[in-house]
Amino acid sequence: MRKYLFLALLAPFFVHSAQMQLTFLDEFIIPEDLTVDGDRVGGLSSIEYTNGKYLLIADDADNPRYFQANININGDKIKHVRFEKSLSLVKNKSKSGVVDPESLRAVPNSHAIVWSSEGSIKYNQPPAIFLQTEDKLTAFKLPKMFNISNTSGPRHNAVFEGLTLAHSKKGVWVSMEGALKQDGEEASVEHGSVVRISYFDFASKQLQKQFAYYLEPLVKRPEAKPDAFRTTGLVELLQISEHQFLTMERSYTSGLKDGGNSVNIYLVDTTHASDTSHITSLSKQRYTLAQKTLVLNLNTIKQQLNSRHIDNLEGMTFGPRLKNGNPSLLMVSDNNFNIHGKQLSQVLLFEVTTNDTTL
Repeated sequence: MRKYLFLALLAPFFVHSAQMQLTFLDEFIIPEDLTVDGDRVGGLSSIEYTNGKYLLIADDADNPRYFQANININGDKIKHVRFEKSLSLVKNKSKSGVVDPESLRAVPNSHAIVWSSEGSIKYNQPPAIFLQTEDKLTAFKLPKMFNISNTSGPRHNAVFEGLTLAHSKKGVWVSMEGALKQDGEEASVEHGSVVRISYFDFASKQLQKQFAYYLEPLVKRPEAKPDAFRTTGLVELLQISEHQFLTMERSYTSGLKDGGNSVNIYLVDTTHASDTSHITSLSKQRYTLAQKTLVLNLNTIKQQLNSRHIDNLEGMTFGPRLKNGNPSLLMVSDNNFNIHGKQLSQVLLFEVTTNDTTL
């Protein structure tokens, strides 16, 4: 990565137009053996609050689906989480190819949803963004920068992980989990990387604009074995105003007693960020990154949780307003159906305090 990038990132920066605080309120653990409509509840990679209900996507390539649930918040506690339906993302005869569902949002004033898939890069199956109605599945058109090749394009399991409805409600922003090959090295313990966040409008279903975002280095866990599996990524985002987003970054190290997950929430300002949609390789051009400031390191609330555990958090959504009038924020974790060992499907509830009256 070029020197000017590090200079820009190390300089002090603040998000002036809105300051935000997240206060932990409650935790709810979804039973690991729970089923609905014959489908196992798990792999919950995103959560969306719409029309009083919650939609949660399942990261399951063999049975792509999402769930409708009711989450009852009483005061500052989660009274219950009840899963009501299991709904298909891809019909059996669909020609959409291999899908790896990651994030889902509801389209306003319709019964449609938009959702992202990482595909399978190592098996040459491309990532995708889909608009799904009751009887039709339409793929967005992706620019060449996302084509799979040996020297450019996405890396396996580091593609369209995050998705948010645009503040204008006319499209969606989609975030890469990791850096494109042509944009530089993957993040490591020693250094971070730069990922792209792209806007696609509903009318054309094509890329309209994009900005670059700095992904922090992996959290260093000295107690881990030298050969431990390590990864990090930008796993979710929420647009909260024309130039501001909340982002969720998760760093993971295998073989640790606490599960190895470290999760941070950032407030991001794109006011002065460059449009990178026409830049072929970020490693060869000058541009201005989006600014970011830390809102919450979830390790600081670990002892307040009944589980004393931060699991594989991957989804977040603004929920209903609390009794005091402040917005709520909910997060959900992907338990990987416990194929890698014991994990939790946890729902975390927060109170949002901000000077932004539009929330």
